[in-house]
Amino acid sequence: MKHTLILGTLLIAANANADVLGLTAEVGSYSPDADLWAADTNTTGTSDMDADSGIYYGIALEHPIPVIPNLRIQGTEITADGTATATYNGSSYSNAAASIDLSHTDFTLYYELLDGLFWLNLDLGITLRQYDGYVEISNDRTDLSETLPMLYASPFIDIPGTGLSIGGEIKYLSYDDSSITDTSIKVKWESPFLVGIEAGYRQHEIDLVDVSDLDVYSDNSGVFIGINIDI
Repeated sequence: MKHTLILGTLLIAANANADVLGLTAEVGSYSPDADLWAADTNTTGTSDMDADSGIYYGIALEHPIPVIPNLRIQGTEITADGTATATYNGSSYSNAAASIDLSHTDFTLYYELLDGLFWLNLDLGITLRQYDGYVEISNDRTDLSETLPMLYASPFIDIPGTGLSIGGEIKYLSYDDSSITDTSIKVKWESPFLVGIEAGYRQHEIDLVDVSDLDVYSDNSGVFIGINIDI
């Protein structure tokens, strides 16, 4: 419901200011494979997991004022379940239940450095990623609730006369012993009727040390498909 209200509000705003604001939006399904290694004060475990297909969405507002960055809001649901080889309070378990929720919301401020010049497009900026999830192994659950800054880049190339564009997004963070790499490769098609389709492959890899009292490594990689709107 929250995502629907945000999208509806921004669509109304963009239509009311069509000669001033530009708006793009996307929504679809992300279907990754997942693996997990995690440790907290009580439990250490490793697991191959069955990830659920989750919803992703994105909304971007662009304006003609050069010194003020544009805004993009994106969100992804990532959840997975499996069994783990775990050590819990000193005892070992070979089939411990494991689950992970790496759902997150991204708030990105960016500049359009290239906007259709020789069919090239390039956005650069900063993303604040808010994780709101958890890791649970053998009924020992640790919340993962952090807001982390990431570098953001999105290059695309348009194929003239087709409505097609090919490119992707890169979001990256590295500090101390922790890192996050989130890379998407995407093909988009914009129809003459505003609504188009998109599909691609995304790899979301996190390696966090002592974040929310948790050490966790997880690689979530898979395909996504959705629709997009460009006003």
